[in-house]
Amino acid sequence: MTTRPIPESVVEGALRRAHARHEAEQEANENPKAVAGRIKAAAKAAGVSPKEYIDRLVRDRAKLTPSDGERPVSAYWSHGLEHPEAPLNSQGQHFLSQRFIAEEWAHQQNQAVPGSAQTLETTAGGRELDDMFLWDGDVRQELGGEVQGFGNAYASECWGAISATYAGLAEGPTPVFAETAYSRSILYTQELDALQANTGVGLDNIHFVYEPPPTWPEVSRDELGAHAVRATVQFDDPTKPRYFDPQDYATQPPETRAQALGEVMTGTVPRKAEQATETGPDGPEPTPKSPAAETESETEAAKSATAEAGTTTAEVSGPEAAAPEAPTAAPPAKESTPTVEEPTATATGQPAPAAESPAPAAPAAREAPARGIPLPDWQLGFTVKPTAAAHGTAGQAAAAPESGPAPELTPRAAAAGVEGP
Repeated sequence: MTTRPIPESVVEGALRRAHARHEAEQEANENPKAVAGRIKAAAKAAGVSPKEYIDRLVRDRAKLTPSDGERPVSAYWSHGLEHPEAPLNSQGQHFLSQRFIAEEWAHQQNQAVPGSAQTLETTAGGRELDDMFLWDGDVRQELGGEVQGFGNAYASECWGAISATYAGLAEGPTPVFAETAYSRSILYTQELDALQANTGVGLDNIHFVYEPPPTWPEVSRDELGAHAVRATVQFDDPTKPRYFDPQDYATQPPETRAQALGEVMTGTVPRKAEQATETGPDGPEPTPKSPAAETESETEAAKSATAEAGTTTAEVSGPEAAAPEAPTAAPPAKESTPTVEEPTATATGQPAPAAESPAPAAPAAREAPARGIPLPDWQLGFTVKPTAAAHGTAGQAAAAPESGPAPELTPRAAAAGVEGP
């Protein structure tokens, strides 16, 4: 199917959200004592220590559950893209987190159908944790630092825990704003497992928003680009389980590809449970393979974030079955944009895997949310206009050529993305 770039209205709204958040982070950094004071006051009112208050918050299902019987589609995100009008990150890059793209998409869906979509940060619990600015080392120090349990890894641990809780409450089709799941991201280490184990979602309801990059060989786009495959494997670290190199994969005989992928998808190769290693809102620790991407932490080493090389990413548009079991099997079929079913429907929002697929059957899903909103199928990139965005804080964008369209920006490397704050 044909996909389109991220819609301009979504990009514009995402940029506004990114700049507002950047300003809030700067304010917190300038006055960490005030942020810590708010946390201490909330903990005191609850009759517990600040750490116990936060540890309870990240597992509080009630604060992640919509009120008034709403059943929104739960969206997830990881990493981001460079954009000339986005705020500067710690690496001096204009970096737009997928968080704000996902939030703006959900906001626009809610304008059309109130209560139809959400992200973790728009839930009551997610907003509260977000406003604690735990990625800021000075805030953690004001809370007692390492002595009181607020060490360097605490923010990542909190976001990992609340992300798993959030994923365990999802229902029906779940859009993932990422190309692939970086092996050390919260998306990979926490959320995807929780979504697959969630009987209200299951493997077949995980929908990656973006199509595979054009740099991938066609056979890799067709087979490794299937949603179920990208929800299971990883493409950035050959030293860890479930690794596939899209370029090398395409050179293998069909029977070799089918066997390798079948072993992973049927669980013969277990996913190694590891702690996510993000060190900030938008990036994990650097790895030898990766150029720098965004992160937000208190030390220079922790301020590095990995961005995966372009040959290690994959996204596909539309629901797809998993890779074929036999060498003569056809590649996964591409479908039209999935839509969340009405309350009387029992469909998952994506077709069942082909009979020859080696992927295990997903748990039976509960009735899908009572929404009729389409899940996005986009290319990972956008066309930048020759003028600055409405917020006016990022300066003038580069002028478009006298003839031809404005340049299309693509991600630096979205596979290195992180799910989380």
